[in-house]
Amino acid sequence: MQVVLNKDVAKLGHRGDVVKVREGFFRNFLLPRGLALIGDACNLKVAAVRKEKIVAQRKVTLENSKDILSKLKGLKILMKSKISSKGKLFGAIAEDQVVAAINEATGLKLDRGFIKMTHIKTTGSHDVIVHIAPEMEEKVKVTVKAA
Repeated sequence: MQVVLNKDVAKLGHRGDVVKVREGFFRNFLLPRGLALIGDACNLKVAAVRKEKIVAQRKVTLENSKDILSKLKGLKILMKSKISSKGKLFGAIAEDQVVAAINEATGLKLDRGFIKMTHIKTTGSHDVIVHIAPEMEEKVKVTVKAA
């Protein structure tokens, strides 16, 4: 059966897409969560109009992503933290601290959801990935030194 997606659904499609799904999947999963509507003539017309707006918004988002990635290219951040006698940090450096340092260095307003990293627990140089959109990510080098 054809349905129109109201929201992005992983491994199925994006908002506004018209996709074919099984009736049980629609009835038991998509419809109760408000993720899709039946693909009748009226909903298909609305989806076509909505799709044009969504494509325009994605184009703007893509342009903004390119600007953000250009600001992040080659960015190196120095962070200081207290360390033990064995060279380990007293507290790990988490995404929030890295995001704050990136925002301060670049003037951007990134969210911690854009950062892909494990908590940093040692001094030295570490790579942190900033993931803006699919296939749009940049590595930022974070160097941790003793305070």
